[in-house]
This record gives sequence, structure tokens and C-alpha cells, in this order.
Amino acid sequence: MKRTKTDKRPLRRWMLIGSLVLGAALLSAFRLDYFEINKQLDIFANLYREVNLYYVDETQPGEMMDRAIDKMLDGLDPYTVYIPESRVEDFRVQTTGQYGGVGSTIRTIDDHVIIIGPYKDSPADKAGLKPGDRIISIDGENMVGKNSEDVSRLLKGAPGTKVSLTIERDGVKIQKELKRERIELKSVPYFGMMNEDVGYIVLNSFTAKASSEVTEAFKQLKKDHELKGVILDLRGNPGGLLSEAVNVCNIFIPKGQEVVSTRGRMKEMDQTYKTQKDPVDTEIPLTILINSGSASASEIVAGTIQDLDRGVIVGQRSYGKGLVQQSRQLSYGAQVKITIAKYYTPSGRCIQAINYAERNEDGSVSKVPDSLRTAFATANGRKVYDGGGIDPDVKLKQERFSNVLFSLVQKNLIFDFATQYVKAHPEIPAPGEFALTEQEYKDFLQFLEGKEYHYSTETEKVLEELAEVAEDEKYGSLVTEIEKLKESYNTIKKDDLVTFRDQISRFIEDEIVGQYYYQEGRIRQGLKDDPVLEEAIQILQNGTRYNEILDPA
Repeated sequence: MKRTKTDKRPLRRWMLIGSLVLGAALLSAFRLDYFEINKQLDIFANLYREVNLYYVDETQPGEMMDRAIDKMLDGLDPYTVYIPESRVEDFRVQTTGQYGGVGSTIRTIDDHVIIIGPYKDSPADKAGLKPGDRIISIDGENMVGKNSEDVSRLLKGAPGTKVSLTIERDGVKIQKELKRERIELKSVPYFGMMNEDVGYIVLNSFTAKASSEVTEAFKQLKKDHELKGVILDLRGNPGGLLSEAVNVCNIFIPKGQEVVSTRGRMKEMDQTYKTQKDPVDTEIPLTILINSGSASASEIVAGTIQDLDRGVIVGQRSYGKGLVQQSRQLSYGAQVKITIAKYYTPSGRCIQAINYAERNEDGSVSKVPDSLRTAFATANGRKVYDGGGIDPDVKLKQERFSNVLFSLVQKNLIFDFATQYVKAHPEIPAPGEFALTEQEYKDFLQFLEGKEYHYSTETEKVLEELAEVAEDEKYGSLVTEIEKLKESYNTIKKDDLVTFRDQISRFIEDEIVGQYYYQEGRIRQGLKDDPVLEEAIQILQNGTRYNEILDPA
């Protein structure tokens, strides 16, 4: 039957009524939410005022509020954080890689702040500051007992301004006057050739200049060499700016390609990010190195390259941070960094490993088990999975560092020995060629005599627990046997410095080379005998294997 105009009126009326009901429901929900927020703020303000007025002892309102904010945000995720005005500059450095200062890493050791390593050609370097120098005072203010954060704040300042330091070196106090400069922390601290065919670029962070530095390095390698492959090292890279992750991908993939999309609670903030420029190269074989310390923007790059089958991912499973943060301005110069969305790679997967919205009864959070990870497909149809970081195409076992090494590093004994070594040796071979001799390692063992570096191993912990349980359950003869096991273990443990000599020696060598050749030298030394790097080189030099990994069909 033909419908007349009058036939449409009831339909329109019901559509209008439906829209009004939906709108009223949304408005009601907004008002309810708005009312609840104001109610809780009013309760908190009253509580805060009453405690500050009537608590038996004097309170510190600022500290109380900081603790309250931090505790409130703790219930969300580790990436939603309050940034007071005093820490805004430090936060800005993480995104820009630039600050005004003297250019040196420092660390608190006992009651002193120690120079760990000046940056090459920085004011600290030009002034002759050396690793191991103790900072005694800054502009006449005593620094003994201060922490590295306090000292760092005083060392920073506008470029061109001066700062006066009193340092102590070998028991002698020395005055130094430095002129602050603009310090720029490079996202690409080193690039070079691993052999005649394969180039290497290490990317430490995704600051505002990350993509431009990678581009410059890649173009330089292409200009100077007949590249048959390039390695992008993202191991230990914690991430940074999402936009720079997109731009780094753009170096290797075409313009207009989707790299990542973000989805959150507020749909109007959902976005899709595509490459905006012509690539540098889409053909040269590419490998990307990742490990458990590769997170966030690093995972966007690795995941995108993997999803598009543009390169081979080598190493260990990445961290699994699939969340996006945005900074919001607060009053009085403070900021808050809020997780606003999850991100998804081109195949549609989110690699977030921990669900902070669903907590256990004790408040803890759990990782997504492998059994619940969902399969997605790359451009060539290879299976990739969500919910647990990026799985490498070629997975290699991650080296497990010994407890004795952790203790030596934590107690600064490797740093102290390296500092002593540098003073006794005017020069050493180039990075990658330097190695401790047998006698020099014996010197290190002698250096350790009388120094405290106690440590516990998992074996010791298990034996202790077993002994306690056996004693509680009255198995006296078993307790005796466990004690014998502990004695045998302690005898073996004394040989840890010999058993783990190769591992310890590498750390000593890296530290020594770093003190001679700065960060670039430390990186080059660390690449020596690197099994992950060697595997990546072999893949790039074997075209058949490279192609089979990316397109097994």
C-alpha cells in the first residue's frame, strides 16, 4: 500500500520522542556525574580544612595535598601522574630533550652527589669535571647531604648564566666556574656501519627531534655506503611522543599509510594517525631490535613495521604499554599527565599487557595471559597477537644478569674501579677494541677486598624458606641436611666472581670506555659480541631468510 504524507507523522513523532528521551537520559547522566563530582570535592575540601585547623600537631598542607593526589592517582595506572610546578621543567626535558645547564649526569652516593659523566663538549666537560668528582657546594651553598634531584635543579638555569662549583677530587677541593649552555640530549647518540653492507642506528628516546635525527643518520649512511640493510635499535627505549613514532615509521613506509589509531572513553578524541611525508626508503631491508625495556612509542614503531611486513623484529618481547597520555595544564603552573586512550597498530591490535581497570582483590594488577591473547594478521597474513607487547619475529633469549653483578653495580664498585683505572691509564684502545686483561681483572678482585657487596640469590631464598618450613613441621633431620646444602652453596657462591667473570668484565669495560669516549664510546663498546645484533646482521645479509620470515607462504 502506498504510504501518504500523513502516514509518516506517527513515525516522525516517535523518532522525536525517542531523541528527546535519549537526550534527557544523557543530560540526566551528565547532571548526576556533575553532582557526584561536586559532592565529593565539597566533602574533601571540608575534610582538608578541618584536619589542618584541628589536628593535634602542626600539619604541612602542601605535603598533605601532594600525598592525597598521588594516592588518588595510584588507583588508576602508573602513567597518570601529577606534575607540580617544581618538576614541570624536568618533564619538559623528557619531551624536548633540551634544557639549560652544565651537561653532566650525576648520582647520589652515600652523602655526596658525584659527577658520573660529563657530556662531550658540554660546560662540565670544558671545565674539566671528571667522573668521581664530588660536588661540595654550588654558589656557596653546601651540597653535602643533598640528593641528586636538588643538585640538578641548582645546576640548571638559563643559558649564558654562570654557576660556581666547589668539587673534591682525591681529597683536594677545587673551584670551578661554569657558564651554562643549552644542552641538547640526542635521541640518536650513535649511528655507523657494522660491516661493509649493514648500517646501524640506535634510537634512545622519542623526543621532538627523534625522527629528524633518524632521518639524518639514515640518509648519511645511504650517501656514504652501498647499504644492503639497516638496523634500528630500540632496546631500552621507553618511548615518548606519539607523533614522533609516526614520523619515524614514515622514514620506511609510504605517505598516507595508517600507523596507529587511538580510542578512548571520549569518542570525539579518537584519532587515526597516518604518514604525512614521502619516505626516505621503502626497499632497503630493515631489522628492528627490541627487548623488555622497549615501550610505548618504540612498540608503535616495531608493531607498525611488523604489521606492514616492512622489516623483521629481532630480540625479546617488548614491555606492553599500549596507552596514550596527554598533559593538561592546572593552576599555579602545575600539570597532570592523563591516560586518555589506548592505541592500535595497523592490524587492529592493542598490545597493552596490563588491564588496570580490573584489579585483584588486593589491589594488584595482572598481565594478560598468553592463552587470552587474540590473533591478528599482518599484510602478508602472518599471525601477530595483542595484549602482551610485541613478539619478535626472531626471538632470542634475554641474558640474565647475575646477582653479584647487580650488587657490584648498586654499590658503585664497578664505577669506582673504572674511575681509579682511568686515573692510572692516560689512554686505552678505541671503543670495540678495548678489553680487560687477565691481570686487570685480578686487580679488580683485589680492589674488592674488604668492600661490602653482600647479595642474596634465589637459591639462598629457597633454601631459607625450606629450612623454616622443615623446622616448623619438626623434620629435624631434614633441617640438618638443608644446613649442609647451604654450606655447600656458600662455597660455590664464593666463586661467583669467577663464574660470572665475562659478564662482570663487560660492565667494567663499558664503564671504562665511557669515561674516555663518552656516551658514543660506551654504545660502541657495548655492541661488541652482542648476540642480538649479530643475529640481525646475519638476517640482513641473507636475503632468502629475510624474505621467508616476512612471507613464509
